[in-house]
Amino acid sequence: MFDFDAALAKRYGGFASYPSAANPLHIEYYGESPAAEMDRLLDRYSTPERTVLDIGCGAGFTLCRLASTVKAIWGLDQAADLLQAARLRVEQLGLTNATLVHGSSYDGEVLKSLPHATFDLAFSRRGPDLSVDLLRTLRKDATFVQELVSDQDGYSLLEVFGRRNNPPLYADHQIKLHTYTGFGLLPVSYKEYFYEEFYRDSEHLEALFLQVPPMLSPWWIRQKQNQRPYDPSRDRPALDLYARYNTTPKGIRVLRQRKILVLRRSA
Repeated sequence: MFDFDAALAKRYGGFASYPSAANPLHIEYYGESPAAEMDRLLDRYSTPERTVLDIGCGAGFTLCRLASTVKAIWGLDQAADLLQAARLRVEQLGLTNATLVHGSSYDGEVLKSLPHATFDLAFSRRGPDLSVDLLRTLRKDATFVQELVSDQDGYSLLEVFGRRNNPPLYADHQIKLHTYTGFGLLPVSYKEYFYEEFYRDSEHLEALFLQVPPMLSPWWIRQKQNQRPYDPSRDRPALDLYARYNTTPKGIRVLRQRKILVLRRSA
């Protein structure tokens, strides 16, 4: 990391792929990790003749890693501080084929600045979905790769806090897959990963909820009762209760889940 990353690492932690004090003591994947599979797929599809779009590029870690292997790469993110870090990273590495755009993937005015029918590969790493407005930027035979934070991620933890998601109405990835099919994107692969994270104590686990955005206030949920961020005065007893029943010799256990989709655009 560069010097400009220090403050962002403290603020965003693992949410933006920074090392953080909130990172777990230990992770057990029981097989391959979703991060390793995402890297493998992006390396597979990032060939010298391709132009790539990173949807939700954050501080630019993946964007900068892929830039040397592709014709051109664009990054889009609505967090101004993370995007500034990405700009500085591009400059420090001397990359000349990277273009960064500030704004939301759902803002039609922002997306007008992206070229039409240009991208051979688009991907989202735990970031926004592919919107219908972004669809026009893809070539007819483009590939889209997405790593999803699952509906059931940390499900038992959310249950204790009274923030259980409602997948059938709001975040069901089967519905998402059907939506993409409606866009003319045909599924190539769909992989699901379950793994466990272990935290030292309640204070260590508490840091997980203080990241931006908080886990207890998932951005894709529209229900008011699920939009409450973590409040120690209200939620600490529930956290201690969870820790009491989920402490193992390795630490406090949290079950996590990720999904990785690969889709191909077709007429």
